[in-house]
Formats: sequence, C-alpha cells, structure tokens
Amino acid sequence: MIMVILAVALTILVIIIAKLHIIPIINIMILKRKHPKYVESIFHLGPSLIREEKHNFKQYDDSLYAFRNIYKKNPEVKLIAYKNAKGQIGYAFVDPELIKQVHQNPEVFQKQMNNPIIKYLFQDSLLFRTGKEWQRQRQFLGKSFHFDEIKNYLQDIKQVANEELQKVKQQIQSKPDSSIEIVKICQSITQEVVFRIVFGSTNLKVIKSDGQKVPIADEMISSIQSFQILLRSNYLLFAKFVILGKNVLEVIPTNKEKEVKQRFLGLKKACLQIINQRKKQLMTDPTQYKYNFLDQYLKEVIINNNKSITDEEIIQNSLSLFFAGTDTTGNLSGSALYYLSINPTIQQQAREEVLKMLSQNKQNETLEEKLASLSLQDLSNMNFLNSILKETLRLIPPGPNVLSRICIQDFKIGEFFIKKGTPVGTYFISSQMNPKLYPNPEKFDPNRWMNPQEQNSINFTPFSLGPRNCIGQHLAIIEAKCILSYILIHYDILPNKDQQIKFRSQFVYGIYPDNFIKLKIR
Repeated sequence: MIMVILAVALTILVIIIAKLHIIPIINIMILKRKHPKYVESIFHLGPSLIREEKHNFKQYDDSLYAFRNIYKKNPEVKLIAYKNAKGQIGYAFVDPELIKQVHQNPEVFQKQMNNPIIKYLFQDSLLFRTGKEWQRQRQFLGKSFHFDEIKNYLQDIKQVANEELQKVKQQIQSKPDSSIEIVKICQSITQEVVFRIVFGSTNLKVIKSDGQKVPIADEMISSIQSFQILLRSNYLLFAKFVILGKNVLEVIPTNKEKEVKQRFLGLKKACLQIINQRKKQLMTDPTQYKYNFLDQYLKEVIINNNKSITDEEIIQNSLSLFFAGTDTTGNLSGSALYYLSINPTIQQQAREEVLKMLSQNKQNETLEEKLASLSLQDLSNMNFLNSILKETLRLIPPGPNVLSRICIQDFKIGEFFIKKGTPVGTYFISSQMNPKLYPNPEKFDPNRWMNPQEQNSINFTPFSLGPRNCIGQHLAIIEAKCILSYILIHYDILPNKDQQIKFRSQFVYGIYPDNFIKLKIR
C-alpha cells in the first residue's frame, strides 16, 4: 500500500515538473528554432520575469539589465519568450512595430485580473474596465486631463512645489552638506497635487488598526508593498496565489493576509467617507461645486442624475489616480535631477532656459513672484526642459513595461502566431535602448529630442500607446517641469559621490537608494 502511495505521489510530482518546467523548455526551444533571429528567452525555476529581475539586481545593480541590453545580445530581437509561475509561455515584445500592434488591439489583449490588489482597489476603474464601460469612463475622465484643462490645476502645482521646497531649504540650511532624498520630496509634491486634483483638499488621512493616522496615498502604497513582500517571501501564499489568483486572500487566510485585506478595505472606507461628506455638502449647497475630480463626478450624479456612476467607480478611479500619478512623476523628476547633477553643462543650459522665460515677465520684480506667475504656456515653451524629461523617460522610464495581458483569441502579431490564453507583454525600455534607433543609447543626450520630427513616435512610448495610453501624461510633464524649474532657480544640483547608485524595479523603475544628489543654495 505504501509503495502504491509513493508511486502515485512520484507520478504526480513528475507530471508537475513536466508541466511547470520540462514542457515550457521544449516549447521555448521550438519557438526559438522557428524564429532563430528574432527570439530570445528568459527561463528560471518559478516565475521567470520576477527571478530575472532579482538576478539582474544582485548581479548588475539593475533590475532590468537584461531588458536594457537585449539589443547588445541580439540586434535583430523582436520577442522575449519566458515562463510564468503556471508553466505558461509568455511573449514579451520589444520591437516597436510589434508593440504598436499589441496596444492597438486592446480587445484582443486584455489586462489580467488575477491579483487581489486589482480585485479590491482597481478592477472597476478605468485601468481595468473594457468595452463600452471603459469608453464611458475614458470619455468622462479624459475631459479633466486634457492639456487645456491643466491650467485649472497649475496654481495648486506651483503652490505645493514652493511649499515643499521651502522645507528642503530649511533642511539644507541646518545641514548644508547633507544628501537629499529627492524622489521622496518629489513624491510628496505629486502626492499632494494629485490629492487636491481628485478631492479638492489637502492629503487626508486614513486611521489604521493601531490608531495611527496615515495619508491615504501613503497607506495605499504601503499596503500594496506589504502584500507584494508577503507574496514573494511566503511560498505557501505564492502557491495559493498561483491556484486561486485574485481570491487568494479569501481561502484559509493567515493573520497577515487578513491584515492586508483589512488595509485594502480600510482605504476604500476612508475614500467613501470623503465622498459621502462631499455629496452631502453639495446637495445642501450646489454653489460649492469646484473644478476637481470628485466634484465633477458628483455633479454628474446629483445634477445630471447619471445612475451608471457608482461610489465604487469613484473610489477605485481615485485610488488608481493616486497609484499612477504619484510615484511615477516623483521618480521621473528625481531621475531627471540625477542626470542634471552629473551633467553640469546641461544643468546650466536648463537653468538659463528657465531664467530666460522668467525674464520675459516684466510685471513682477522678484524671482519668487516671477516663478509664481509662470503660465502653462511658459512651461510648454521650455523645449530644452522638455527634452531633458524625454531623455530621462527614455533611459529610466518609471513604467518600463505594461501589466501583462492575456490573448483572448488566436491572433497574429507580425510573424508570430499567438494562441488563445497566452500571456503577452511589451517592454518599452528595450526598444528605447536600441542603438539603431538611438545612437549611443547609454548617453544622456537631451539634444537628440530638440528636433522631434526626427523621432518616430512608436519608438518612444513611456506613457504606453494606443487607445489605452496614459490619461495623465500631460499633467505629469507639467508637474515635473514645475519641480525642475523651482529647483534649478534656487539650487545647484550636485551628485552625491559617496553613494553608489542602483536601478531598481518595484512598483516603478527608478534610482536606488534615494540619496543620490545634494542641493546647494544659490
């Protein structure tokens, strides 16, 4: 009897090993033999992409080293084949034309919904809706992020940037030679700006189970990080996740899993309280309507009686804007400041552009008054600053790839046939480091963007592309320009030569640790 049980157990083990490892290896070999010039592969035990990032960071101090340098390995590569945790073969496209085809067919390549983070926080938001529901949300929200509408937010952006950087000045005055956690500072600016844009108020707080009050945006990032760390460190939870997907926290949850779930629910409860309080105020006095995300939503609900909009939609779109609009823009601004610190000539050229723009304002005398009066058109006309940001996005895009999609029907992209159920992704960072498209790609060279006609837009896609591109990209660039303008005018930006930098991919891709520059008051 024991021998029978052992034989059955051994048979099951062999089947699992074959499914998770042997068969995927064979399938990848077949794919590479069919397209020997165009396919590279990544294969590790377990989820290959996650393991590859860990290996890259440990070996090269860069989580995405393999993806950044894929064209050095194979100048003709178009696709990276990999194995996921379930033993499926995934396709990660790196060729710009094939990336374009993926993103122009969102009805075929749909975002995966198998994560509890998505289930609790984002599944009803614009990020994950499809079809007519996505079109309705995109059309409604898009009005608030049109370039011409950003002027309604500009005063808040300038005010918040000035207030936060005044705190930095006090820190430097007390410790002149200290390094600065510049990404954290930039994120505090973008976080406050996004909160004002969404709720029309300063960053409100959520009360945690221990009674501690934490800003909503901070708690959202922290709770997501807690789940990701738990998932990667707990093999039992990971095994449950592979089987149960988004329902992993519902089945035999541990105390830590229960705690993470309650934190997700606590975030939504805090947002709902804000919504209900504001709804009550507006129903009592409709003249209080302001130009912010929440009021626009509630105006549609209260005045236009739009029953298709739910509280859950408002909550999840609010959280998705916090998630997408704080760390990304903060890292973009911080990375740009790093490149300015190690390129003093470029830094001075950028400073002169800002000063020239400010000098055109004859009405205000002091530098502070001139900065406060910067208009949206002034910021738009800062072409060199714009080129600095584009070059930063090329080298260190906060979003170097997209969330994995699932191909929901048999489909052909270029010369590659993709079966229904295949995981599909795109890695923008690879094509943005292709020497055929960007000569000397490792060099920080903003001048390559000063003649935008020379650049093919499908080669440069840090905000994604197609109908589901980033809705807040114009806002992100204006925020980053404001931050850089204020810092360039008030400080010399110096590298922290005592700190060896690394490039790490977590929620976003950026420089680590966050003390890579110093600021010297001018």
